[in-house]
Amino acid sequence: MLPLPGETRSANFARLWQAMDYAYPYFAEKGVDWDAVYARYAPQAQRAQSDEDYWRIVASMLAELSDGHTGLLSPSVQPAASSGEPSGRRYFAICRDIGGAIVLDEVGATARAAGFERGDEVLAVDGRPIEAALDALSPILRAGSTSQQRRAKAAFNVLSTTGDALTVTVRGPAGERTLTLTWPEKPPAPQVQTPAPWQPLITGERLPSGLGLIRIPDFGSSTHDLVAEFDAALDALIDAPGLILDLRGNGSGSTFISDRIAGRFLSQLFTYGRDHFRARLPQRGWRAHFDYRVKPCGQIYTGPLVLLIDAYNFSTAENFIVALVDSGRVTTVGRPTGGGGGNPISFNLPGGGRARFSTGTFRRTNGALIEGVASYPTSTSPGRWKISAWAAIPIWAPQNGCC
Repeated sequence: MLPLPGETRSANFARLWQAMDYAYPYFAEKGVDWDAVYARYAPQAQRAQSDEDYWRIVASMLAELSDGHTGLLSPSVQPAASSGEPSGRRYFAICRDIGGAIVLDEVGATARAAGFERGDEVLAVDGRPIEAALDALSPILRAGSTSQQRRAKAAFNVLSTTGDALTVTVRGPAGERTLTLTWPEKPPAPQVQTPAPWQPLITGERLPSGLGLIRIPDFGSSTHDLVAEFDAALDALIDAPGLILDLRGNGSGSTFISDRIAGRFLSQLFTYGRDHFRARLPQRGWRAHFDYRVKPCGQIYTGPLVLLIDAYNFSTAENFIVALVDSGRVTTVGRPTGGGGGNPISFNLPGGGRARFSTGTFRRTNGALIEGVASYPTSTSPGRWKISAWAAIPIWAPQNGCC
């Protein structure tokens, strides 16, 4: 949705609120009084002194919906900072929740030089015990559809700041230590691991046990033919006595890709859910609903199948999991997913900002929602899979780049 020529921030806010009032499907499920939200935020939008201020107001409002598909897309704005503070967030490290502990996963050069190591457990940030530090983050930085997704996002952001320094206490093999991390005057460029265009995103290998492992980090790419990459990986493992699909970290993409990949495991057409649209929209072809189906595709792999899942699984990845779980085809192992299905559309804001919000209510064939409802592992005792797969495969996390 384009901003109108010469549109004021106040008018843009009213139009965004009205568009969501018309099409957003989850107000009842979220327990949100949308009229009351307008009464609180409209005066703030009217008083906004800059586009940046306005973007933060919109981001704060959308965060109240606790919907991973609803929020500010760009730019990456942060909670309101006092005048003179740097814009954007500075990441010393990225953490993830592992068994309830907040653990360093990607360590930037500054934190690494201070002696922090991947695998260290974070105990406190700026004098706050870690749980209090997570809770103190702005809702903008921890909004999500489920408690698992909110905690994953908070862990991702807890060692970032709009200021110059953080004091962090960690515990690891080197013992417990508290150090102050100070942002360097000339920080090195963040090292983001991006595969070369000729390197496949989806990769497979045969484990020493003979089982096959295929990693699927994403269901969307403008530079890779993911279906072809998956087909090549599966074809090389088609004789494996069992197969593991590692979905950890996969949270986006297109069902046109994920459904074709799922089609390599189902021998019959299978309908696994439906999107119900509260409003008929041109972006949805004016439809009231849309069914999701998997069609058999290519040589079907019929051996035992396991999915490795985590809190980063969301959106299209959630659809993929639902399709294979509800068809009775897989066992899932790992951690609860992010729990989200919203089929969002975008809304442009003045000054080049961009927001999005959910328009579709995805329900499984039994009528159950996935928005706000995580998919839980179907096996907590994976037996033979535990040694050969879960415990042996390195954890993957999104690469953001830290200094």
